[in-house]
Amino acid sequence: MRRLARLYASGPASVRDARCFAWAYVAERVTGELAHSVELVVSELCTNAVEHTASGEPGGWFVLELEMHPDHVRVAVIDKGTTAKVPALDPAAGLDAESGRGLYIVQALSKAWGSELVLMGRRVWADVVGEMA
Repeated sequence: MRRLARLYASGPASVRDARCFAWAYVAERVTGELAHSVELVVSELCTNAVEHTASGEPGGWFVLELEMHPDHVRVAVIDKGTTAKVPALDPAAGLDAESGRGLYIVQALSKAWGSELVLMGRRVWADVVGEMA
């Protein structure tokens, strides 16, 4: 296993930067389809951190972690946490919803996903499956 982590100041531009970082890391190690799936999961988890946690407040930050495993890529985002409940699928998010579908996308592209409290906040992770290069 090989792991990389990067700290981002919170904001929409940081989500884009995190996607680019993830793509650069996985593009030559996995197939194009898996690289796109990883990029999408990174986008969803980082966006959730910025929009739904204290990471989105002034001075906020989040950490993106990427781990290469023999059969999957683990994407994890550590955010500053929230007083709300743990991340969960939004039952009200339909196909036409403008928001609330992110964790459904993460679930569809992952063999497993979850969250855990960490010293600095919450870590949300997803094991993204696909063909390795």
